[in-house]
Amino acid sequence: MKKLAVLSLSLLTVCAHAFAASADFPIGSKPWENFNQDLRVVNIYNLKDCELNEIMQGHRPEIAVEFTAQTKLPINFFLKGDLLNLQASEEKFGTIEIKQTFYARSIGQELILSLNLADWKPFLEFITGTASAALSIQDGQPSIVVGAEANQRS
Repeated sequence: MKKLAVLSLSLLTVCAHAFAASADFPIGSKPWENFNQDLRVVNIYNLKDCELNEIMQGHRPEIAVEFTAQTKLPINFFLKGDLLNLQASEEKFGTIEIKQTFYARSIGQELILSLNLADWKPFLEFITGTASAALSIQDGQPSIVVGAEANQRS
């Protein structure tokens, strides 16, 4: 009987400890779920370079960067490597138009995105699409065509 009481007490202690630990650190929690209380929204055009760098490095998880619909952002592209290297050109690559307002945050090393500031998802759970590269003849010259399609994952 004494052994049973000691065993029961030991089991109760282990279970209580495990319950207390699970209450403090919920299984499956995401690192950004605890950062919604003091969230500050800043439009991409209202950020200074140093602020944007801090956000991108994950040092400002309380800031959500707003990308408003119909905003146009210039795009730059680079390709470097020992197989292919993009030669510098005076031409701009164009602009990207934001079709739907969304928000971006960087928490630690994780980029998370949201449409409503409440439901946050990692980049690959938020966006889906395809990327392609093809050879083509344009103006009688061989060329490489690189493209992508990006959609919100439903």
